[in-house]
Amino acid sequence: MDEGESGRTRARSDAQTPQSPGGRNRTASDAAYISPTRNAFGADDGREGSNTRRHSSMASRRSGASGDSSLGPRTTLAQRTQGKFTLAGPDETPQLRLAQEPFVQPGYADLNPAYEQPSNARPVWSLAKPLPRVVRPGMVPTKEELLQNLANAQRPTENSQRYGLDVDPNDIEQGRIDKTNDPRLMAAQVEDARLQRENNFMNKILNGDGTSMRQTTGMSRTSSKRGSIGRRRSAGWDQLADNLSTVEEADSQHNYEPGERPNFDGPETAPEQRIEERLDDLLDISDLEKKDYPEDLHPLVQELVEDEVHNNHTTWSVIRTHHREALAEALAVFVQLTTGFCVDLSVTCANQGNPNTTAWGWGLATMMGIYISGGVSGAHLNPVVTIVLWFYRGFPKRLMPEYFAAQFLAALCAGLCAYGIYYQSITNYLILNADSNIINSFVTNQREAWVGPATAFFNEFIGTTVLLVTVLALGDDQNAPPGAGMNSLVVGLVIACLSMTFGYQTGAAFNPARDFGPRLALLAVGFPSTMFTNPYWFYGPWAGALSGGFFGAFLYDFFIFTGGESPVNYPWERTERAMTKSALKWKHRLHLD
Repeated sequence: MDEGESGRTRARSDAQTPQSPGGRNRTASDAAYISPTRNAFGADDGREGSNTRRHSSMASRRSGASGDSSLGPRTTLAQRTQGKFTLAGPDETPQLRLAQEPFVQPGYADLNPAYEQPSNARPVWSLAKPLPRVVRPGMVPTKEELLQNLANAQRPTENSQRYGLDVDPNDIEQGRIDKTNDPRLMAAQVEDARLQRENNFMNKILNGDGTSMRQTTGMSRTSSKRGSIGRRRSAGWDQLADNLSTVEEADSQHNYEPGERPNFDGPETAPEQRIEERLDDLLDISDLEKKDYPEDLHPLVQELVEDEVHNNHTTWSVIRTHHREALAEALAVFVQLTTGFCVDLSVTCANQGNPNTTAWGWGLATMMGIYISGGVSGAHLNPVVTIVLWFYRGFPKRLMPEYFAAQFLAALCAGLCAYGIYYQSITNYLILNADSNIINSFVTNQREAWVGPATAFFNEFIGTTVLLVTVLALGDDQNAPPGAGMNSLVVGLVIACLSMTFGYQTGAAFNPARDFGPRLALLAVGFPSTMFTNPYWFYGPWAGALSGGFFGAFLYDFFIFTGGESPVNYPWERTERAMTKSALKWKHRLHLD
């Protein structure tokens, strides 16, 4: 398709987005980038000619494709899938992505610039697509650790050689470590691999000038000594590694004298002060104390997050911009729970419904909620999901209070709304029946007298464990995430399946907000307070769901996940260091020190 043609103006994937000379994707913020919608007006052949040419080219492409397929040899399934046999289905192709692109009238992006912003300009911990990859404080070595590793750079396999192992430093750096019966031998090689990767990380930083490096990779944060923060642009770690110079393999094999440092700046050895200044500029954890940074993100992560472009046309749009995630989360939870409560009430009041009807209703209601806010708030719909994504995937903890408030308030409103809609049916039902079935339509509890506290607890515990294992598997881009926006449907089917599996004994909450909000709603409309006298309301949907969520996430990361952002996958001392620094900051903030 010609460059001046109109019809597809939204920013696409990496394969479809115009590239800048430095190799990174151009966005609407680049001064040299001319929007396709603006090119459409200036095309020499006019809009009609452009659209006609586009139509003919697409027709010829289809005819050519069909001709090739008819004349060419038949391909086998192995050839079409390149040997990747998986029950998760084929990968998304550029043709499938293009088929989902909507028509955009020329000039639309000029009035609504946020539409041209890439969808991955900021991280969104969403259940509707793969989870983002972020750098967490426990992954990044401190300045002291980097300088100490620099002094030992002449011996890249020191720990392995201590045990008499003859290993290749290149294999160790790539993580190619053979399993042995002695865990100490594997631990020594793992330590050597981590040290080499951190040495290379430090060398890439020290070999490049700080200012030019930020300009090349899109980073525009000025020196921390100046105290000013510039506009931050989106850049990935792959781009950072590609644009920074690397150390030749021969340098790592050079035998330096004790105390001698490698040469990074040319013929003369770089002074230690210059090295420390550069490390201070890029790795100083004290930058977290600056008000310009969110307190829960490392400075290296900050450089990867771009300031969003917003379509603020009204006063409310400005308010919505600053609380968009919480508002989207509240709307999604309200739709999900209102639909779920109404499904339960319809089956109860009809006195002839199939229990599996409610399971399907809750599954489809969850799918609706994820589709509503999956691209904005992530559609967690559940405080357990929010907490687990914070601990295991780096979800910003500064957003957690807003998410919790949105989830619980929306659950309360959903309970009141469902009760109001079915008020007359509930009143008629209560004339001949007890109120326990109506209560069961809103909250979870021990459905039968023989279900004891331990059974109820583990019913919620195991159910939430399975839920979080599946959620993290769907969000792992290195596993087999469903494409074409199928995450929402799959999560909905998972909820339906778990409701059928664990709903008989307790009602299957797996969610503190889903149970606590309607309890308050029923209490407000006059139902007895016995809903809170039974301690199940705490040890079931609260203790059982929270502990099950953390355990499920641990199981997935322990057995499958390889990303460094999980605390399971980096040294425990790094985790302790990050927790200690966080505790010290809170003590200082609360004047407890």
